[in-house]
Amino acid sequence: MLTALGAAIIAAVASLVGVTLGALVEPLKLNAARRAKVRQDRADRCGRFIEAGARARQHLVSISVSYRQKAAERVSGYEDEYYTARAEMRSLLGLLVMSGPDELVDAAKEVRRKDMDLHHVRHAPDDDGEFTRVVLPTPVREAVVALDRAIEEFALVARKHTS
Repeated sequence: MLTALGAAIIAAVASLVGVTLGALVEPLKLNAARRAKVRQDRADRCGRFIEAGARARQHLVSISVSYRQKAAERVSGYEDEYYTARAEMRSLLGLLVMSGPDELVDAAKEVRRKDMDLHHVRHAPDDDGEFTRVVLPTPVREAVVALDRAIEEFALVARKHTS
């Protein structure tokens, strides 16, 4: 009788401990899952932002070259694609501003600034003042390099906040 009673008490205590531990651990598991979801969402947004920035850069270079070649029909197609990529960058920047962190937002804003710098010089004249060469003039080349560098720096910051 004592053995059966002892076994019942041990089973009851073990059950109570199991339920208590489960109740304590479950919020921790949910919190870890939520953090993983936030990290994955941030990684997806950052990846899409990098892709949109790279597309915008390529379209601006294509606009600049086509403009020099006097290929107006190609310029309008590239401009449509550029403004689509730019709109995507704006919306992703808004989502990043909403979710943070500030270091990532600042890096994304820098990409947007460099994109705008390239946008403003895309029709810069050739180094000799003409529009006859297909190669990019110095201001456009410098803006392209600056945008590439800003995208790379954004990617480094994103990696730090998504891994």
